Amino acid sequence: MTRGVGGYWAYLREAHDRFWAPPLRQDGASAWSNRMTLVALLGVYAIFLLHFQDSALIGYVRTTSPAFVDLSTRFTDVAKSTVYLVVALAVFLLAGVVDWRRAERKWKPVWAKLSGQAGFVFLAIAVSGLFTNLVKLVVGRARPKFLDTLGPAHFDPFSPGYDFASFPSGHAQVAGVLTMVLLLWFPRAAVAILPLGLILASMRIGVAAHYPTDVVAGFLVGTLYTLFLARWLALRGIVFRLSPGRFWPRPRFRRAFRGVWTRRERAGVSSRG
Repeated sequence: MTRGVGGYWAYLREAHDRFWAPPLRQDGASAWSNRMTLVALLGVYAIFLLHFQDSALIGYVRTTSPAFVDLSTRFTDVAKSTVYLVVALAVFLLAGVVDWRRAERKWKPVWAKLSGQAGFVFLAIAVSGLFTNLVKLVVGRARPKFLDTLGPAHFDPFSPGYDFASFPSGHAQVAGVLTMVLLLWFPRAAVAILPLGLILASMRIGVAAHYPTDVVAGFLVGTLYTLFLARWLALRGIVFRLSPGRFWPRPRFRRAFRGVWTRRERAGVSSRG
């Protein structure tokens, strides 16, 4: 790498060029797979079936699960996008002001991988959020607060504002992004991560801000786009890696951290010896 801060910007330029370049691998692998198409189709089918039960389900949750309603009121904004976008952007920019010339050489790849993952999270939330907001505007579904007057099947397309922006759920979309990011980072903890992500997304039903179909659609958008982006990056050797024949991309920053801590441990052992 070049010296000083310029090393970071050289890294970003290389990542930018790779991002728009063809995949490095020539085995026919693509960012969007048949498995993802199947999941998308199953999600659409689930939305179709749930649509007929939207009003009943949201009424059932509100009347029979006061504890869940209280929990939702307290924690639903955990899936608000603003905090994650600000933190991800801050980490991304922080790597740009670090003096790479004075930084220990072993930490340079760590900074590079951290900034790459921060950029990945930012893009995943921002781009899927823009898509979600566009669909909201086009669909124009009435919020559950109009359940008694307009019903769950009332649509007023291209009506800006909160009242007719129910489908899909933006909070559920962010919950889907966070769930997929954590699954990519910590795949062995999937048994805990996936249920927690689904609960976080479903809290929008608990506060009567969205119908169940809104939540399913938002969660689906967030998870699928994040996985698509991770595979896109992995096929170009950016931030993630994707081994031939494997579906699940793995983050590259683990190797950087492993190398740093291994060297530290060796140094500690030699100094004690």
